[in-house]
Amino acid sequence: MEMNGFMGNFYRISVFISRLAYINVLWIMFTLLGLVLFGLMPATVAMFAVIRKWINGTEDFPMFKTFWQNYKSEFVKSNIFGLFFAFLGYILYVNFLIVADQVLWMTVVRYILLVICILYIITVLMFFPVYVHFKLKGAEYLKTALFLGMAYPQYTIVMILGIVGIQYIMMYLPGLIPFFTASLIGYVITKIATIIFKVVERKSKVAEEQQRAEEIQVF
Repeated sequence: MEMNGFMGNFYRISVFISRLAYINVLWIMFTLLGLVLFGLMPATVAMFAVIRKWINGTEDFPMFKTFWQNYKSEFVKSNIFGLFFAFLGYILYVNFLIVADQVLWMTVVRYILLVICILYIITVLMFFPVYVHFKLKGAEYLKTALFLGMAYPQYTIVMILGIVGIQYIMMYLPGLIPFFTASLIGYVITKIATIIFKVVERKSKVAEEQQRAEEIQVF
């Protein structure tokens, strides 16, 4: 029987907090399992897969088993993407250092690098929800992540503000870091990305219906 009122709300909040804490602990454990360097990406992908399942309405499912299965199955592929992101991020960082103290004409280069950095951040933010939501190939994940992030800038901005807000809270409540940082950020990103996916799906359905209507009129 579903609880209502104060007790019902208290129960739902308690479940929400406990799930976030559990997912965050799993993320830390599996990141360490891969010696951080090789564990970070598959653990993050697994975390997003679990959060996606949770947000989409699956209440009772084995979180540990789901996390472990995604960690194993996506270990190699996710690390390849991680290597790409790390390499590109390093290149951008080095180039910023090079042009930081250069002459005035390098201002144009700085702006170009800034634009590339913004595109890079958008791609990284949207990559994980796209990766666990769609079945694509290789670079299609990167293209889709960038396209959706650029096509719906209002949601991307809210996503970034949410992450900044979480980091701000953690600065003043560092005791929460081991239990909520990664999972709460993952939840915010997935929640907003899910809204984007639903908007895209609705537009796609409307376009299909219009196309069918036009085909019927032709006949």
